[in-house]
Amino acid sequence: MSKADIKLNAFDSEKIAKELNIDQVAVQDAGQDMPKTSSQDLSPLERKIQAKITDFYGKSIDNCGDEIIERRIDDTRALRQQNGHAGQISTLKIKLEAKYAEGKANIERFHKKYTKDKNNLDFFKKDHNLISPADLKSQTAKIISILIVFGMFIFETSTNTSFLAVSVEGGILGALALASVVSFINIVTSFLVGRFVITNLSHKKKSNINRSRLVLLIYIPIVIYINFAIGVFRSLSQNAMETFSTEALRDAAQQAAWPFANISGNTLESNGLIIIGLLFAVIAVLDGYFFDEPYPGYAKFTRDADKSSKDFEDSKSKLFDTLYNLQRSGNKQFLKLKEDRLQANIQWGHSIDAVQRAFTDYEVWVKNLNIAGNNLLKQYRAKNKQFRASPPPEYFDKEFDFGFELNPEKRFFSISSDRLSDPEKRSILDEKEKLITSEYTDAIEEINGINNKTLEEYQDLLKRLS
Repeated sequence: MSKADIKLNAFDSEKIAKELNIDQVAVQDAGQDMPKTSSQDLSPLERKIQAKITDFYGKSIDNCGDEIIERRIDDTRALRQQNGHAGQISTLKIKLEAKYAEGKANIERFHKKYTKDKNNLDFFKKDHNLISPADLKSQTAKIISILIVFGMFIFETSTNTSFLAVSVEGGILGALALASVVSFINIVTSFLVGRFVITNLSHKKKSNINRSRLVLLIYIPIVIYINFAIGVFRSLSQNAMETFSTEALRDAAQQAAWPFANISGNTLESNGLIIIGLLFAVIAVLDGYFFDEPYPGYAKFTRDADKSSKDFEDSKSKLFDTLYNLQRSGNKQFLKLKEDRLQANIQWGHSIDAVQRAFTDYEVWVKNLNIAGNNLLKQYRAKNKQFRASPPPEYFDKEFDFGFELNPEKRFFSISSDRLSDPEKRSILDEKEKLITSEYTDAIEEINGINNKTLEEYQDLLKRLS
């Protein structure tokens, strides 16, 4: 039995006969000449039989499940009705218009910024007589440059510390402090000079060039002086330490203040300090100069223009992808609804079959229930006739009417309109299937037409902004 079929339970006559003890009660009633010959009313036991049959009928009808069939038919009605895709088309159209309007606004906004940044870059290049594109460095290249500076700083500091540890008061801590100051000037300051001073020597503005020259006039002698002074001090202090004289160390420091007058006595280690310091200073200057595009301001204008260009291109791609995904998801939704509608049509056919079976089953069931009830009455009456002294009442020979509704269309009125013959059902099924397929095809054509029109507007937008 299908889950959609009504369920009408069979009546158990034997169980009721035993429960009511029909034969024994019939004999007892007969001994008391009951029911009377002239009686028109049922005996107490016959009324109990009537009550059992009537109660069974009522409960069976209440729990037969006809409302399930009705609900299933109602559930398929919305999917099978005409214009099944109208709501989908309306929703997707509104969504498409909203997404396109949003994407169009983003494209126009990014294009406006891109145009502004590109014009700024073009003006900057023209104003500063720049022809070659900016030599922009990646984040990885910049990190490597910073690591080079850091590595040279650590190396020079550790090397100078080892050279000066035996020559400076305070031992290794004093040497470390002095070496750190020298390394900072040689490495960090040189890097900054390369990044912000050397790069301005080719600037359009004369004031920038003159300012850079002035800084270099100060920076170069200081770097040379400090490196030679530290080298000479290392050599003189080493000699003073050999005499174990504090006065000699103090004298060595004073002489190191005039390094070029005392350079002749430098040791190999002292010259090494000078060479390392000057070499690292030159490398740091070059590292700072090539850290990014050397010409001041060129990198910023280029990056702004590149970012605006990327944002503009991304906004175009994003809108195209959005339109494409909306069309694809819309087609999938239409296909799913079509499949759901076809399945609902099939389920409707099954429900109609269930209605047909329900009406046929009810007619048989209620007839059998009447027979079962009358058989119980006949069992009582036959036994009563056998043992009574007086003639039985006249109604003993009549069929009892329990008052059941014999017409299934009246009993199942809510689904009576759905009682169709197989040809009628088949005709409606075929008609709805054609309608569903036709509406799906029309819906796909309509939504694709809307999408194509939107894509044409998108292409026109790109042409206008190009």
